[in-house]
Amino acid sequence: MSLNQPDLKGRSRSAALFLFISFGLSALSSGFPAPQQDTTRTGGNTLKQPVYVTTRLTTEKPVIDGKLDDECWKHGNWAGNYNQYIPNEGAEPTFPTEHNIQYDDRNLYIAFRAYDPEPDKIHRYAGVRDDIVGDMVGVNFDSYRDYRTGFEFTITAWGQKVDLVLFNPTNWDFNWNAVWKGKVGLEDSAWVAEIEVPLSQLRYSNKDEQVWGLHTWRWIDRLQEESNWERQTKTGPGMLYNYGEFIGLRGLKKSRRLEIQPFILGDLKTMKEIPGNPYTKNGRTWGGNAGLDA
Repeated sequence: MSLNQPDLKGRSRSAALFLFISFGLSALSSGFPAPQQDTTRTGGNTLKQPVYVTTRLTTEKPVIDGKLDDECWKHGNWAGNYNQYIPNEGAEPTFPTEHNIQYDDRNLYIAFRAYDPEPDKIHRYAGVRDDIVGDMVGVNFDSYRDYRTGFEFTITAWGQKVDLVLFNPTNWDFNWNAVWKGKVGLEDSAWVAEIEVPLSQLRYSNKDEQVWGLHTWRWIDRLQEESNWERQTKTGPGMLYNYGEFIGLRGLKKSRRLEIQPFILGDLKTMKEIPGNPYTKNGRTWGGNAGLDA
């Protein structure tokens, strides 16, 4: 991992970087639209944290393709007012960010719009799952609201998925690989992300009306800048205590936490043809594998 990348795994040791742009003066000066203001509530800390009200899907579910042209994204609550965490805690971020979260009986649907007036400068690097590279956006749910465990779903500007479990105060488990979807795309003045998280991948109470903790964040790689929807600090009992409140979930069925996703892998091997060797006769061999992730 490059020293120029946010050391997410290192946060479990040093708490140097918490996951998750204020739309006030920044939005007015930049010309970006300001989203609906969030309500705020003071929880078990001294910070006044925002409250996000999610809505049940009233249209067809979005196609997870990295394009925010689905009807559902014209509805719901687009929330912003992010706060810079790195390098200047509490300052307005350089560029605004907004998110929209909706749900149905099976899934949570999350959209991000990460504004950037120079989209050609966005850092988009190829990588494998759980690689921390380039620009990123992510969401973390404390779905029991017990300030102990948070489930995170992050996606890079390239489209690479990162998922992990946070155990308060700052212990991270990157070995957790959930089944979920995520795609990214580019707009004229932003990059966008669509995420679909099956409720089966989370654990939550059997209450009819849910109250979760919520953390959303953005990393701008070329500026080495992180911003969060809720206000995080470098001191205190742990980042889960600083999560905002996530309300509006009602009538969820108790999850059995089982999701199956089929996969097909193919590979091509090329080699120098050796006279008399039947295994190199064609100079190439095809291989493959198929199975299920659960």
